[in-house]
Amino acid sequence: MAGNIITIDGPSGAGKSTIARLCALRLGLSYLDTGAMYRALTLHCMRKAVNLENPKAIAGVLADANLKVELTLDGPMRVFLGSEDVTGKIRTQEVTRNIHYVADVMQVRNYLVDMQRKIGETGNLVTEGRDQGTLVFPNASLKVYMFATPEVRARRRHAELKARGVDVSYEEVLEDVSKRDYLDMGRELGGLKKALDAVELDTSSLSPEQVAESIVKLAKARLKMQTRKIDKSLLERQRQAEQGK
Repeated sequence: MAGNIITIDGPSGAGKSTIARLCALRLGLSYLDTGAMYRALTLHCMRKAVNLENPKAIAGVLADANLKVELTLDGPMRVFLGSEDVTGKIRTQEVTRNIHYVADVMQVRNYLVDMQRKIGETGNLVTEGRDQGTLVFPNASLKVYMFATPEVRARRRHAELKARGVDVSYEEVLEDVSKRDYLDMGRELGGLKKALDAVELDTSSLSPEQVAESIVKLAKARLKMQTRKIDKSLLERQRQAEQGK
């Protein structure tokens, strides 16, 4: 590992993506959104009309997914299936509801873990997901485990979906969040759990900026990293670019 890697793990809706983007911008690192990679393969399987309850069928279409990601220092991570930019097409509620079928397949996890490790070979990365500090980058420079109550996470996710124009009730989102928690924690490979050497952060009553600032302070203190000023509008432009707006 040539440079610092900061891992941010935690359950769905804890704010990992927003906070990882903020930290990456402040610290001058690239941002790797591993959840987007699982979402892209889920979208690929849905488009192929694969039986999502058949792991062999899911594994059978991995070869032709042609998944690629592009990381930059100041822009959002772009996700491609072949030559098609699907960055804004993988955030639907339908993809969210089906992602566990794909993420539970051993071949998928092995494929993406290998891909993530190759991306991380040069370091200088903030990466977030469920298993980044435990499985993918066990020797990461700094590990953070973020969490919040299911109700808080469901409210955040509901507000995010409503802002995108998605007509879904809070109760539906809360049910999805609870279901994903159960599935993520019970996963045999890459299940959601805190690394023994991770710093715990409860984000229930904190803004993304407050959480990001805590992580940035840790990076400065433990890793002697330098920070830079950022244009806050850049984060919003990144978010909109990810959603294809």
